Amino acid sequence: MLPWITILRPLNLLQATLAVVLTTAFLGEMEQVHNLVLLVLSVITINAGGNIINDIYDLKIDRINRPDRPLPSGAMSVAQARIYLIFLFAAGILLSWFISVEAFIIAGPISIPTLIAYSACFKRQPLIGNLIVSFMLGLAFVYVGAAFGNIQATLVMAALAFGFTLIREIVKDLEDMEGDSRVEARTLPLVWGEAKTLNLVLLLMAAFVILDLLPYALGVYNQVYLWMVLLGINLPLLVFAFILWKQPDKKNYFRVQLFLKLDIFVGLAALYFGQTI
Repeated sequence: MLPWITILRPLNLLQATLAVVLTTAFLGEMEQVHNLVLLVLSVITINAGGNIINDIYDLKIDRINRPDRPLPSGAMSVAQARIYLIFLFAAGILLSWFISVEAFIIAGPISIPTLIAYSACFKRQPLIGNLIVSFMLGLAFVYVGAAFGNIQATLVMAALAFGFTLIREIVKDLEDMEGDSRVEARTLPLVWGEAKTLNLVLLLMAAFVILDLLPYALGVYNQVYLWMVLLGINLPLLVFAFILWKQPDKKNYFRVQLFLKLDIFVGLAALYFGQTI
């Protein structure tokens, strides 16, 4: 039973669930329990299916980078994984149908084809794969907004999530250079070189610590948002930028991408507690 759970990447699904709940709370819609349950279940099933299809297409590289995963270890066959992901995708689309037409469109015609195209064609392509992952995470917040008929309120969240994730994805490519090079992947560090890619990461970090202050400067969020962003996001981001500049190695790439993966919740909290109303 364990491989059937492990291949879903439970930590990622927990992160997605928390993001849905926090976004729902941000929108002030926690009393709509029916929609919230459908949202959580649809996000879990669609993301789980995406994680499986990602593992299928990453089988060769995971034999190098992550040999303990269910597919490269032989704990699950590719045929079993395909049946599993079809079931999960179908369940996700069905659940979204009961939320709203807008949610169904985002889940079906947009999200699932994008997830498949990413794993099949774009994941190991320079920059475009990173942009797709960032787009999908931002879209998750829009999806919650669509469920409650309030997409506009989630646009700042989506934009911040996009920027944060883009940085993380490029750092993750730096971390995975060794395995990617063995399967002739065309990720940004392998096409541009490590030094140029690192410079791009540092530039994006510098841009982010300026752009994430705009919602406060424009009066959209209050001083609680400002201080949470300054202390919980920007200060650590600048520290990690300095670390990467001084010592760019696999261990530090891992630390930075893990920080970026978890710190998005600080951003969500800043948005929630920093509302002007």
